[in-house]
Formats: sequence, structure tokens, C-alpha cells
Amino acid sequence: MSLLNDFALGFRLAVGGGRTFRANLPRMVLTTVGIGLSVAMLLLLASATHALSERSDRIDGREPVTVGGPASLYVSSQTTPDGDRTLTATWLEAAGPDAPVPPGLAVIPQPGEMVVSPALAERIADPLLRERFPERVVGTIAPDGLDGPDELFAYVGATGIRAASWGFAVSGFGAGAATDSASPQLIFLLVVGVVVLLIPMLVLLSAASRIGGAERERRLSTLRLAGARRGQVHRIAAGESLAGALAGGGLGLALYLAVRPVAMELEFDGITVFHSDFVPGWPLGVAAALLVPVLAIGPAWLGLRRLVVEPLAVLRNAKSERRRLWWRLVLLALGVVLLLPDKLLGVSASPGSTLPFLLAGSTFLLIGVPAVMPWFTEFVVRRIRGGSPAWQLAVRRLQLDSGTPNRVVAGVVVVLAGVITLQTMIGSTAAHANRAQIATGIAYLNVTESAEAEAVRLVDGTPGVTGAYRVQRLSASLESGRPVELLVAPCPVLTHLFGVSGCADGDAYVVAGSDVQAGAPATVDGVRFVVPANAASVAPGNAVLANGAGVAVTPEVARAQQLPDGGRMIELLVTPGDHGALDRARAALGPFGWQVAVHSEDEYLGGGSDDFLSAVNSLLYTGGLLGLVIAAISLLVLLAGQLSERRRAFAAMHASGVPLPVLGRSLLWQNAIPLVFGVAVAVGVAIGTGALIVRLLSPHMVLHVDAGFIGIAAVVAVALVFAVTGAALPALRGVTRVEALRAE
Repeated sequence: MSLLNDFALGFRLAVGGGRTFRANLPRMVLTTVGIGLSVAMLLLLASATHALSERSDRIDGREPVTVGGPASLYVSSQTTPDGDRTLTATWLEAAGPDAPVPPGLAVIPQPGEMVVSPALAERIADPLLRERFPERVVGTIAPDGLDGPDELFAYVGATGIRAASWGFAVSGFGAGAATDSASPQLIFLLVVGVVVLLIPMLVLLSAASRIGGAERERRLSTLRLAGARRGQVHRIAAGESLAGALAGGGLGLALYLAVRPVAMELEFDGITVFHSDFVPGWPLGVAAALLVPVLAIGPAWLGLRRLVVEPLAVLRNAKSERRRLWWRLVLLALGVVLLLPDKLLGVSASPGSTLPFLLAGSTFLLIGVPAVMPWFTEFVVRRIRGGSPAWQLAVRRLQLDSGTPNRVVAGVVVVLAGVITLQTMIGSTAAHANRAQIATGIAYLNVTESAEAEAVRLVDGTPGVTGAYRVQRLSASLESGRPVELLVAPCPVLTHLFGVSGCADGDAYVVAGSDVQAGAPATVDGVRFVVPANAASVAPGNAVLANGAGVAVTPEVARAQQLPDGGRMIELLVTPGDHGALDRARAALGPFGWQVAVHSEDEYLGGGSDDFLSAVNSLLYTGGLLGLVIAAISLLVLLAGQLSERRRAFAAMHASGVPLPVLGRSLLWQNAIPLVFGVAVAVGVAIGTGALIVRLLSPHMVLHVDAGFIGIAAVVAVALVFAVTGAALPALRGVTRVEALRAE
């Protein structure tokens, strides 16, 4: 009971009114705000994580369990874009009364019937969609069969899938391991964003715990005089902070409830969640609740480490022990090891396997930035000598205690490191996507053999489609062993790709800049092939061949050299800039249902749009700005506390003749020196972290470092510290008055 009484006494001192309450009020307000923001952010993160987890479970739950032999259900699926979203259609053919029913359906639709998602039901009235899906809509898919409220999804009854090679036999649903559009990059952004915002908030809490420090120390000394033991004094101080924790927890819950309706409606890269899923899962919710007292009591408890509270005085250790480097390097080493799981830990390089290592490794490295910065600052300032009076005052202060100035700039530096890490990842991904951009005006038609002739006839007359042609894309090997793509296509396709003129059947072309020469021998699936001696050299034009070099020939050349009958596909030439041409082509082929699929070239060969990167950039700048604002608030609070703690020293120096401008510049240098070191550490760690992350995201991705962005971010961070320090300088005049030297 005595322990509880100590905490209760501290709580009453914090909220009981009178002089003690007035002295505690600024600290309590700042603690409440800091904890409130932290709790609200943690609850939002827990809700987003839970919603994405439920979404992933639903996607896994509808994934078909395929079998090799006969089954009671056969399935064929297609995914195509529809405006700003992706539309997924799954055709179902029941082969028996015991056919498994997908989640979200009551029964399997019959041929000619269709069950759609609510979002698709709102769009299905569009003429092109009705042509593409002429089936009768007989119901809507329940939420347990959809990834989110805005998903465009349809189950269509069909026949003939069992006899075709396009479909697959299914014994049930819930295979898991489905492809989820919530990419590893999205989850990584969530976690790194929380780290970037949470650490400045912790700095703010630490700053708030130091407000009114002198008044608190006198109060604790009085309690010691009244008979309290050292342990009791620490518990009473923790009880004072507990009041701010409870108020902050209430504020955080209120902020969460206020922001939750807006957060539920946010859409990121086409991902939306059901409102019922946007609640904290119990493990993360409990962790957030337990973190509230830790966030409040921890800084206050740690702040007493260097105090010796006696009945008649409070003694403070003037010089801390030399900082240990080993545990700081351990953080960085752990981060590096975790970001090399395939090399050091034997983990497969797939995104699903490496994501936990990606999150943990980047977190360790980002936390390592504020951990290494104080040691680095202390190591350097111990060796600095000479300079102007303001410079010497700043350096001497850092030599005696660099902890407080490092805490001042820690929030800014962590935000800087996180933003540079994310921008490096985004820039590298964007550069990789740009290099993967492929020809425009090309689409591919996949169709069953029985429907091919009629499908080609229908699509060839579609507005916006200038032609449909059968082509072959074959893999050849030169005598040197280098792989080369061999394209067999009629002249209209070659004219579109290479811009050639006067093409006739029997012509051949070699892409300029490649190692392929006219007359060079090669092998195509075991068949000898010789590049025709009359092959003309052409610029790559719109054609991007698989291995960066290639040969293109007309069908007559292929017949003359008896090339294998493989790699066949139908290419559609589309009017450039006609974005609705493919939608019209899909609508024209609607009667064929599952038997046909039309894909643009970037969809077919794995490219994609830059919508995700644009959304990420918006979040990056918004989150970075918010992080800097929080860091600036904590910096200002720490400076105010620093001026209050050192008011007697400042007053004594000013009374002995040190001008106010010199004292002001000393404060500026005192924050600028650790900031410069912090920026250097942050930039180095951020680029290194970005390089390791990029390597994990794709072995073919090249690191892209935007020096301009890094320079601007570093200048903004430095300018922020200078601006906030300058804003605090007017308070210096108040603490240097002669009255500050008075002692009672």
C-alpha cells in the first residue's frame, strides 16, 4: 500500500491546486498534448494494421484451392483496369451439386447470371461494362468475399471451362498466399512513418518532463526534509507525471475518435477498408494502452538519474560518464544484419519473407541515428580548441554536457533520416519503373483456339484498334551464348514498332546497338537460325525487347527457316492517346466471356502506373512536414527549459560583462554543432538504409540518390533549428536580469 500511497501523493501534488499546481501546469499541459498525439497516432496505426490484416484474410479466404484431377468446380479469372480501379471477374462452372461456394456468395450463379460487388453494381449500368458483361445481375457479393467496400469484383456463371486449358479445377477456397495489392512498400511506409513521427513525440515528452524542473527539485527536497526516502521521492515524482499520462490518454482517445471517420474514408493506391475493420486489434490496443504510463513516467524517472535529492539541497552530477559506443553500434549492426537476410540469415528473397526483416532492420537503423549522434558529438567537441567567445562558450557547454543539445535536435534529425530513406526508396522505385516503360499503342489479345478467328474479326473493327495481328516472340541464343529476343511479325507491326518504311514480307531487321550482326547464326529452341544477310539495321523505336537486343523478321523468313511454332500471341495496334480503345475492345468481346482477355502492353509485361508513387510522395511530404512541426515544438520547449535551468549562470555571465549578443550566439552554436553532426549521421545512415532496402525490394533495382532533395531537406532542417533558436533568444534578456542572481 505504501507504493500506491506514494503515487497517490504525487498525483495530488500535480492536480491539487495552489502553487504546486501552477508550477506543474505548463509541464502537465505539454505532457498531455504529447501523450495525446502519441496515443492517437498509435491507435490509428493499430486500426490501420488491423484493417489491412482483415483485408488480407478475406483475400486469402477466397483464393481457390486447386487440384490436379477432376473436381466439382472449375474457375477462370481475369483482372483488368476499369477507369481508376481494377476489375476482377471470376467465371465459375459447377460440375456437381457439391461444388464449393466462394466466400460472399450464397449459391454459385448459373450460366447467364452474375453476382457483383456493391461498387460494381453502381458502375454496371455503364454501356461498355454492360456489353462486356451481358449476364443478368442476380445479387451482390457479401463483405466477407471482398477486400474492401470499393472493390470491383464479379462472379459469373459459365460453361466450357472444364474442357478448356484456361481454367483450373478447384476443391475449395481459402488457399491463402494470394496476391494482395497492399504491397510490402505500403506496410513499410506505415511503420517507418510511425517511427519518424513517434521519436519527435518522445523528444517532446522528454522536454515536457523538464519544464519547471527547479520548482520540482525544491519540492522533492522539502519532501526529503519531511522524512521521505529516496525511493519514495522517485515514486512521488512518477505519480506527478501519471496525472499527465491519464489526461493525455483521454485526449488521445478523443483525438482518435475525432479523426477515425476521416481516416476510414482515406484511399491509398486504390486500397479502401470496411469501417467495421478500422478498430485497434486487441494486442496492439493493449500495447498502446500500456505505453501511456510508460511515455509519461519514463522521461520523469530517467530525469532523476543525475539528481541526488537531500533534505536541504538537490545535487546534480556535473559531468556524466563517458558515453559507451558499443551498444550504439549494436543497433546499427542489427539493422544491417536484418536488412541482409538472404545473405546472412538464409531467408528467401521473396517480398513476403523479407518484409519483417525490412521493417525491423530499418527501424533499428533509424533509432540508431539519435543513439550515435550524442557519442559522435561528444567525441568531436572534446578535441575542439580556440575560437570566438561565443564559440568557446558553446563548445565548453557541449564538453560538459552534450545530452541536452543533442535532445534538442534529435527529433529534427530523425525526421530528416526517415524522409531521406523513404525518398531514396521512392526515387529508386520510380527510376526502375521509368526504365521498365515499354511501347505505347500495343495491346495483347489472349483467346482460346476455338474463338480466335471470330474474336480477331470483332476486335479488328473496334474504334481505336487499327489492326489485330498474329505474332511470335521467341527466345534465341547467339553462338556467344547471349540470349536475344526474336520477333516474328507482319509489316504493320514492324512499321509501328520500328518506324520502318517500305517493309515487305521476307524482310528482316536488326536492332541498332546490339551485338547481333547480319548473317550471324543463332539457335531457337534447338533449331538453327541464321539472321538474313540482307537484314537492315533499325533504331529501337517503340520496341523494347526482353534482353536489350533483338532481331525482327517477317513471317516469310520464319517459314523459310522453319522456326518453331511457339510464342504465338495476337497483338493489337491501338491509336496512341485513345485511352478508351481497350475498353471498347473488351466490350466488343463480351459475348466470349472467359475465353478472351485483352491486356495493354505494360499490364502484359509487368509494368504499371505511377499512381502508387504519386500517393507515396504526397504522404512523404505531408508526414515529413508534420514530423518537423512536432520536432520544432519539442525543440522550442527544450530551449525554454534550458534557459530556465541556466538562468543563474546566464545572469552571472551577463553581470560580469558578457554581452547579450555573445550569449545568444553561444546558444545558436550550441545547437548548430550537434545539428551538423546529426545531419551528417542522418544522411549517411539514410542512404545506407535506402541502399539495403532497394536491394531487398528488387535485385534489378538500381539505387537512385537525389542529391538535390537531400540538400534541400538538410538545409530545411538546419534552418528550422536556427529559426527556433532565434525565436527563443528574446527570452534570454529576461533570464539575464540581476534579479536572477538573488538567492533565498
